[in-house]
Amino acid sequence: SSGINAEYGDGVYTFSYPCERKEDCLVCSREVREMSRGRQDTLQNLLEYLSEEHTLQNPIITTVTAVGETRTVYMAGIGQLKDNVDKKLTELDLVDGQEIVVTDSILKSPVRFKLKFED
Repeated sequence: SSGINAEYGDGVYTFSYPCERKEDCLVCSREVREMSRGRQDTLQNLLEYLSEEHTLQNPIITTVTAVGETRTVYMAGIGQLKDNVDKKLTELDLVDGQEIVVTDSILKSPVRFKLKFED
């Protein structure tokens, strides 16, 4: 961030401050976060977790498959993807260690999670 101080007879002075980041900030951290879930958890459980723990309102969840294709797992406005909410994460072909990307209207940039199955 920066600021400008104008003194009309003497000139214009500017200040510049370095940006600071909190390592655990959901928005400005670029780290992949580990997310522990049970193998029996459904997509609905995951959506509730994102809503409660990270205050996301309308998340969109995507992932990259083993062959490198980007696949949308959930998007509220898409009818056929809404049917995924009752499916187990494993039924959606999500595996232990797979990275999922979550976007939401309240986030400045996408957040990456590494899925870790507990059981």
